[in-house]
Amino acid sequence: MGAEDLNCFTDTPLWVQVWEQKALSIVIFAIFLFLILLLMFFKDQVSKHRKTQKIIKYGIWGFSFAYVGLLLKAQPTTTNIVILLNSLKEMQFPLGLFLLEPYIFLSFTFIVVTVLLWGRGVFCGWLCPYGMMLELFNKFYQRFLPKVRLTVPPRVHDKLIYLKYFAFLSILGVSFYNFILAEYLTEVEPFRTFVLKLNREWYFVLYFMILTGGSLVVYRAFCRYLCPLGAALSLPSFVKGFPLIKMKRYDFCRKCRICAGDCAPQAIGTNGGIDTRECIHCLDCQVNYWDADVCPVLIKQKREAILDH
Repeated sequence: MGAEDLNCFTDTPLWVQVWEQKALSIVIFAIFLFLILLLMFFKDQVSKHRKTQKIIKYGIWGFSFAYVGLLLKAQPTTTNIVILLNSLKEMQFPLGLFLLEPYIFLSFTFIVVTVLLWGRGVFCGWLCPYGMMLELFNKFYQRFLPKVRLTVPPRVHDKLIYLKYFAFLSILGVSFYNFILAEYLTEVEPFRTFVLKLNREWYFVLYFMILTGGSLVVYRAFCRYLCPLGAALSLPSFVKGFPLIKMKRYDFCRKCRICAGDCAPQAIGTNGGIDTRECIHCLDCQVNYWDADVCPVLIKQKREAILDH
């Protein structure tokens, strides 16, 4: 290698070198993110076909869990948000630092877009590797131990959901004074233990087992009640008008309890409205919305059409 070639290489920014080295996996990951976006934009068409929706869901869950999480280790954490907010506090935006982690950079680009359009649910329900592991485990658990499951009473649930906001704000507040301590506090997330495939100290593994087991007995308990990252992504939904794209609902949904009864995250209220802060965009209610054998509105329309003929 000549001196000019060596100089050219050393002048190349480090993040560019990283992206070049991981080009193939970055392209695969970017295509995967794009496919999820396509699914969201065409969710009405997909939701009209219950079996197709289920196949797509399991495929995306498996890919997010195995490839994105275990292989790429592309698990966003609260630390990423804390670093960004601390940088903005100092009136800085170290783009080069964020670009050193291409999968995390692409994940947060995806998160920004989807949170504004649909809410936190697209990430939490389709991309979060740990969350997708819980979804897959929950399906097996529900099949083999369907009776060993607890549903949190609505009055308790409505209070517990704010615990995750306390966790996030505590981590963020501490980070402004002691970033190292804030890093310790982010261990409330089991994500690092997950991507390291349990190759950590015993107490981290034990904590991971307790959280994961608890999230089987109580459906995704960690995600719904304790996850500071989920809380951070839910904050825009407190602003009126966000997310921009709402789930489809009939007026009759205010009285009907079919979808609410099937909603594992308990994101559908007694008035039939969907709480976008808690919705994980599983699309199950949208499948019901288009199902003429399930939705009372469509059943009534079908009967009226038969009588008219």
